[in-house]
Amino acid sequence: MRAAVGILSQHGLHLASTSPSPASLSLSLSLLHNKNNKRHFSVAAAVETTIHTTQHLFTELHLVTHTPWFITIPLIAVSLNLLTRLPLTVYARKVAQRRVALTPLLQAWVAKHALAVQAMKLPTEAAHNKELDKRFKRTTKRVYRDFAVQTWKNYSSFAVFPVWLVGIESLRRLCSGPQGLLGTIFFNRNAAAAAAGTETVGADASTSLEAVSATATDTNSLVPLQELSTLFEGADPSLATGGCLWFPDLMVEDPLHVLPIMLSAVLVINIMPRTGPALRRFMGVLPQAGAAPAAPATMNLRIHRLLLLVALAIGPATMHLPAALHLYWIASSATTLLITEGIGKFMPLPKYNISRPKGVSSTLIRPTRLQDKV
Repeated sequence: MRAAVGILSQHGLHLASTSPSPASLSLSLSLLHNKNNKRHFSVAAAVETTIHTTQHLFTELHLVTHTPWFITIPLIAVSLNLLTRLPLTVYARKVAQRRVALTPLLQAWVAKHALAVQAMKLPTEAAHNKELDKRFKRTTKRVYRDFAVQTWKNYSSFAVFPVWLVGIESLRRLCSGPQGLLGTIFFNRNAAAAAAGTETVGADASTSLEAVSATATDTNSLVPLQELSTLFEGADPSLATGGCLWFPDLMVEDPLHVLPIMLSAVLVINIMPRTGPALRRFMGVLPQAGAAPAAPATMNLRIHRLLLLVALAIGPATMHLPAALHLYWIASSATTLLITEGIGKFMPLPKYNISRPKGVSSTLIRPTRLQDKV
């Protein structure tokens, strides 16, 4: 071998070294180390941290206030609604007030569009109404945008829904309930159980897959049962005796199914219209005179009726859930109802009712001194 190498070297040929140099080996290890240490953002990890923190807040509130769970849970629901839903509802109401104040301006635009469309001399009345409706919608959208009262701001209160989901998911873990919406979306329960290779009874099944896999595969990182239960943050046993009346155990379903019925009732009250004409139109009692209503109004009415059916079905569909979840849901919905009614009373929408003139009306404009004598 050495002779062959010597012959090749005499002709100017050299063999590459098969063993890496220390410098190249150090560079490769450095690149591999940096690649393994690269951090990746995970939505599931952020959601898990938020839920984990909320669980601790619920438990600490229960310990600090020294109140039973059947009082602590509604207190949590009321607090979350006052901190999140109340400001957004007030903001949406102010936007609605400013939008109603623009009614005279929009009415003036209706008259202008009516004259312009009439001058077009369209062949049919349907074409006339379609063109007038198209122009009015375009003007309404522009006016609302100029005054920062867009229609989408009516739904700003829906931003509270993620907060509500985090609250009910945290409570679900405390009472060891079935997997919720957040657990279904962000956490894979079956994959975590298969990776762990063990059956976890009574533990929180929504923990991330990485933590379970590392605990099951690495024998050097096994922890005692007490530390493992702390890691997974399982059910709180105090909820089993934190109920009252006919539901003393908040970790199981309501034995009389009264709470699910109460939940559906509160949701239906939240959805039903408050005024008489709106209620009659919602129930289809008020006949529609003339042409059919506009498409947006019809679509909104259908969505409203669909929400009513969903509210009626929520109670029977959630009868198997723990009583703690129903208690939280009822308190949250009742607080929403009180907030809506309170804002409607203390922040009413302005009314523009044009009343008929009193006394003798004249086609001429007369001075004030003559008007007083009439």
